[in-house]
Parts: sequence; structure tokens; C-alpha cells
Amino acid sequence: MSKNEKGKGRQIKGIVREEVGKLKDNKTEQVKGKIEQAQAKARESLERHRGGLGRTNQQRRSLTKPTKGEGRNGGRSQVVLFEVTLESADLFQREYFGWSEEEFAQRFVEKISGGRLRQSGDYIDLKIKRTSSVQKVKTAYKDVANLPNLVKMLPALAKDPTPADYLRSFNNFLRDNRASDLLHWYGKMREGTKTPLFGSADIVNVCNLKCVHCYWWTNREPTAGELTPEEWRTVIQNSYKKMKIANVTVVGGEPMLRKDVIRVFSEELKNRISVVTNGMFPMMDINGFYFVSIDGTEETHNRIRGPNTYARIKKNVTDFVGSGGSVAINMTLNALNYKTIVDVLHEWDDVAGRISIQFHTPFIDNDPLWLPFGEERNKTIDSILDYSRKENKHFVINSKEQFELMRGNWGYKCPNWMILPLDYKGNIKVPCCMGSANEDALQPQCDKCGLAPYSGLLASLFPIEKAIGN
Repeated sequence: MSKNEKGKGRQIKGIVREEVGKLKDNKTEQVKGKIEQAQAKARESLERHRGGLGRTNQQRRSLTKPTKGEGRNGGRSQVVLFEVTLESADLFQREYFGWSEEEFAQRFVEKISGGRLRQSGDYIDLKIKRTSSVQKVKTAYKDVANLPNLVKMLPALAKDPTPADYLRSFNNFLRDNRASDLLHWYGKMREGTKTPLFGSADIVNVCNLKCVHCYWWTNREPTAGELTPEEWRTVIQNSYKKMKIANVTVVGGEPMLRKDVIRVFSEELKNRISVVTNGMFPMMDINGFYFVSIDGTEETHNRIRGPNTYARIKKNVTDFVGSGGSVAINMTLNALNYKTIVDVLHEWDDVAGRISIQFHTPFIDNDPLWLPFGEERNKTIDSILDYSRKENKHFVINSKEQFELMRGNWGYKCPNWMILPLDYKGNIKVPCCMGSANEDALQPQCDKCGLAPYSGLLASLFPIEKAIGN
């Protein structure tokens, strides 16, 4: 077993033991058993792929180094030393490089829908119907009726927008062919052709934090074969640009560990990227905007992400906003932090532009961090809706329709084909951005999904199920 594999096992086991103890869950032994089963499955999967993962160019580089005093014993956020193996530039190729736009759409939809269907037979593969002229008029009316939800999705909209803010945001949206590309996608949809609208890219396979709720540590493979900036440029040109993707979420690991790659995305996809970061590093100017992850009030956040992380993140956000940058925040609600959501809204609505909210999605049964469907979850959603209705109707990005979906199981009708997710090697992930290109890896439990991007698409673009048919 490699050092990476042993390290992964120790990291997961340590995190789970610590948090289960804090929760004082009376099912501790049962949860540990499930985690150990998951670890065993992950180790078995990694062992099968071990040979291929290591056969890359042995050019290594250190991404981050612990400084004096860092780590839990030092009272500062934990920073882990990683080495990254970059893939050889020789004969760089991916399966989709030679696909045309039409072939890409067809093969991608088949691949990602197939991955979802393998997980559960309850999945409804939503069919897009060709419509008659009369039906097109009715559909256009429904689209106009849904316009307020779509307007909320305009890029970099101010937290308390004036008419001038709406015009400025709409004008920015018209730049760089974004409006024409969206109309191109819309036309494909109305013709009955499924094709992705958004994308996500895991540009790095390491992270400087070990957040207790993060899915990334659950299905992470040993670090080998990360792409160089120019290889990412090739990937972008053969995937996101070819498919006229409206916006790509740049994630990791921690994407700010690969600023060289972020610059390539900023150049190739001008005003079409959003970088999701833990906020521990100062942000740089990009042709896009940032989402910074917040996991509760200061005490709760530090419990999840590490000592003193909250103050450092807030300073970085405040400094960047003060210099004219655009930052939104996102929060994943779980059993540790859901009671802090209203306090978070009050603390950040004068700092960040907006906030996106989602719920923890489990990978295993009896996950102690999952907030079950029912009374507590409903009260939490109601408190957010009350805040939006009575205090600040613009700060929360999520619509009422999206929150209504997240009260229960909506995953059986998830439009997972609307987002093109690539892993750190540029391979297509299944069944969604939380999945893996390795089909044997652990997968998210779709019937308990709380992801904002997919539920937002289902609620905002398809408010009436009849519009897409079954």
C-alpha cells in the first residue's frame, strides 16, 4: 500500500472519529462500521488502479508548505504538505478531443445518464419533447413567467440591485458571445436535444484543509497525473468552448493552489468562470468571480475547517471586496451547523455580494452529518425564506422553488446532464460533479442530494415538469 493510500485512510478515520465524538451520536459504532466499509472499498478500488496512476512523468512540485506554528498544535489552521505529479505532455489525449459538438452532446448525455441509472432504477430520465407551434407559444409564456428566477442568475448582480445594476449585469452578460451561446443552447433544448449548459473542473487534486463534511476526501485518488496549464487550455478548447458552456465552476481540492491554471481559465473563458475556494489564500483578479465557502458562525466554522480559519477567510474576503473584487459565499448545511444559518446571513450580508445555500450530501448510509428530511430541515428552510421575505430579498441566490425541492427527495429527476464535470486529469466524472471518473469509486447518494447547482437548474429552468415531459 502506498504512502498516499495509508495517509488517506488515516485522514478519513481521524476526521470521522473526532466529529462523531463531538456529535455524541448513540450510533457511533454503527457509523464507524460504515466508514470502515467505505474505506475498504476505496482502498480496493485504488489498488486496482494503482499501476496506471503511477506511470506518469515524475516531475514533482510542492504546492504548499507548513509554516512555523501551523497545524492543530500550533493553534493555526492545518496546512498539509503535498507533492503533485504532472502528467507527461507527450501524446496528451482525452476521449472527447475528436468529438464534434453534436457527438459530444450525445455521448456525454449517454455516459452521465448511464452512470446515474446504474446507481438506482428509480431515476427518471427526463425527456425533452419536440413541440408544436401552439406548444411553443405556451412554453414561451412559461419562460416569461419564470423570468424573475432567471434574472436572479445574472452574473455579479449586486446584493441590493438598482435598475442600473440590472442593466449593467445584463450588458456584461451580452459580452463575449455569452448571450448568443445561451440562445444556441436554448434552441437545442427546444429542438429536443439534451446538451450541457454549465461545467465544473477539478483543477487540482490536493487541498490545504481537511473539512469534516467534504466529499472530496471520500473518493480522492492518489495524486498523480495533474495537468499542466497548457494541457488545461487544450481541455478547455475541446470541451467547454466547443460546447459553448455558459459558466464553469473551478474547484479542487483547493483551486487557489493552482493559480497558473486559474489564469488559463480566466483567459480562455472570459467572464464565464466562478472559482470556489476555501478563502485561505488572498484572491487575485480574474475574468469571473469567487465563491468562498463558509460553514457557520466563527466557532462552528472553525470546528469544521480548522482553528482560526474563519478570521483569516473573513479578512481575505473583506480585503478583496474593498479593492473592488466580487465575492459571493456559499454554505453547506449539515448536522453541525444548520442552526447557525440565520446568524451567518446577518453577519455576511454586508460583506459578501450574495450567498448560495445547499445541504450536505452523504456518500454512506447513516452519515451523521446529513440533515434528514423532516421537521428540523423544514424549520431551517422556513427561517431562510423568512429572512429573504422580511429582511433582504436579494442576498440569498436560491429561489423559493429550489428550497421547496430540497425539503425532500428530488434526485430521482435530477438533470445531471446539464453540467459537464471534469476531474483533475480532464476526464468526465459520473454521475455528477460530486462523482468520479472512476466508476468503482464511492458515489453520492442521489436520493439524499442537497446540491445547489442541480436543484437550482431543476427549479429555475424547469419550474413546470410538463415543460420537459417524462
